[in-house]
Amino acid sequence: MRALALLVLVLLAAGCDSSAPQRWAQPQALRLDWHENCGTRARPLTISTRRLSVGERRWRVELAFRNETGITLGVLRPHAVDETLFGLAPYRTTSLREVLKRAETDEAKPLTYADRFEPATPRLLAAGERWSGSFSGPGRLPRGVPVRVVLGRFVITGPVPRGFFRGFLCVSKRYVRLR
Repeated sequence: MRALALLVLVLLAAGCDSSAPQRWAQPQALRLDWHENCGTRARPLTISTRRLSVGERRWRVELAFRNETGITLGVLRPHAVDETLFGLAPYRTTSLREVLKRAETDEAKPLTYADRFEPATPRLLAAGERWSGSFSGPGRLPRGVPVRVVLGRFVITGPVPRGFFRGFLCVSKRYVRLR
């Protein structure tokens, strides 16, 4: 796959690994300051992940993304009106191979889904537009395993440029291990 595949993952329908550890992360706040590109070098979808906060039963991510792809992107969850696939996903390893394998087997969705957005995410993100805010969701997160941020589903509304898929998720290249 192209370099794009490191962050952009095809999503058709997926399930998550049900063997999540039973040791839960304690409440904590982490300053991340991650800067990643979920697009291609020529057509970037830049993501700046600022902070992750974990509570007893709820988590929150603060970030911004900018559509510099030159195309309009829909932001939606397949088969679910007014929902997205934003969330957090634990992984067994730190390897990007595991990220790619999950993409190939349609298992890239998050384990915990966001149910609150401040401000609301746009349904359409035109070329040059940006969203900045936070999303949060219910659920506990496992301690000590790599956890990645998942954004999407993004859907290309017009012709699909070379190096892109019609619909895709962005999975952070970086990860955190919660204590």
